[in-house]
Amino acid sequence: MAMRILRLFKKDLAREVGDWVGDGLIEPAQGEAILARYGARLADGRGSSFGYYVLTALAALFAGLALILVLSHNWDEIPRMVRMLGLIGGTVTINLIGGWQLLRDRYRTGVLWLFFGGISYGASIMLIAQIYHLGEHYPDGIYWWALGVLPLLVLTRSRLIALQVLTLATLWMFSEAKTGFFPASYPLFALACLWLVWTQKHSALIFLAALAGLVAWINLLLAWGAGDWYRYDAFADQVPLTVALGLVLAGAAWWLMRSSEPLIRDYGQLLHLYLLRGAILTLLILSYTGFWRDLLRGDYLLGVFNPLLLALATMAGLALARPSGRNASGPLLVNGAFFTLAALCVQQQWLDPLSLAVATNLMLVVTGIWLIRRGVEDAVTHFFYTGVGVLLLTALLRYFDLIGDYIGGALLFLVAAGVLFGAARFWRGRLNQEADHV
Repeated sequence: MAMRILRLFKKDLAREVGDWVGDGLIEPAQGEAILARYGARLADGRGSSFGYYVLTALAALFAGLALILVLSHNWDEIPRMVRMLGLIGGTVTINLIGGWQLLRDRYRTGVLWLFFGGISYGASIMLIAQIYHLGEHYPDGIYWWALGVLPLLVLTRSRLIALQVLTLATLWMFSEAKTGFFPASYPLFALACLWLVWTQKHSALIFLAALAGLVAWINLLLAWGAGDWYRYDAFADQVPLTVALGLVLAGAAWWLMRSSEPLIRDYGQLLHLYLLRGAILTLLILSYTGFWRDLLRGDYLLGVFNPLLLALATMAGLALARPSGRNASGPLLVNGAFFTLAALCVQQQWLDPLSLAVATNLMLVVTGIWLIRRGVEDAVTHFFYTGVGVLLLTALLRYFDLIGDYIGGALLFLVAAGVLFGAARFWRGRLNQEADHV
């Protein structure tokens, strides 16, 4: 969202400066010099709006879906050879129109035609397979669809085509997994999308979606290693692995935020923000005794290695984040130590579910306090209110689902109340100090 707002600001600024140039208030060279300070150009203010582009892309999507429905409804009435030649000819024609538009420097129009051509290509694969009864392993159709569109990503460098490729590849990954086969080539598609948004076109959505897809693929790799897709305990096996990957990515986020490139720093901040939300969500899930009871129930695929895995991930994350200072290393070390010790307690059966749930709730309180403190020290309201929200949500969950007796719940509420009252007074004092300096 932050990257999107920044792009919109630059576009509006370019349009405003362009109006100044058009009105004769400044020279074009002066306008370019002003915009260069913000990483923008006069050309950025020209062209059709983003909203028009999105609506046109959605129109192409629905037109493609309508084409599939019409063909499916009248499929049996069309001769087989006419069906096949019509599908191939239509797909080739649509894509040739898209290529012709690109050669005429009509980039967005060409991308929209190629996007529609990608939909037509997928429909042709499915319907030709139906003609010749080739549907023994239906995920193959999605795979060849994604693989056929992939070269267009390299050719057009378009975020829309990348989103199409990533969506198809992700659908294929989960469909392939459900049929008992491992989607080994998924990283090819995810890494191609990451290459695009890293070096060519910047997109927060594709960046986060590709990383999430790679994390899901690694989890599927673990499930495939278990040897049985449907008997292994997904939650028990995958939470430690996902947390370990999150610790490494947290260190990588701080490493990105140290970059001299503004957009790379934006990616780092974006990754840091969503990892923080993911960590809070994970702790909230684990704050219930039922989840710890499931984890303590039996022996899992990586049960012996989970503490070691988490410890190594913590060290890797710290190695990446350490030069960024205390705000990076401290929370990462605390979270890594907590999850490593929790995995060790689960493996050795040292603590019961109640004790582990209480420790998780205390960890949530610590997280809320840290976020409030960081928000106050750095004057970042997002962290301050997130910390307040964590404390309030933890208290609310414990009100409806008490852990232990009523005395324990009351103590937790008193701690949360004390922290909130102290944070409010500190925040008011900080604002008063700033007002005195003005």
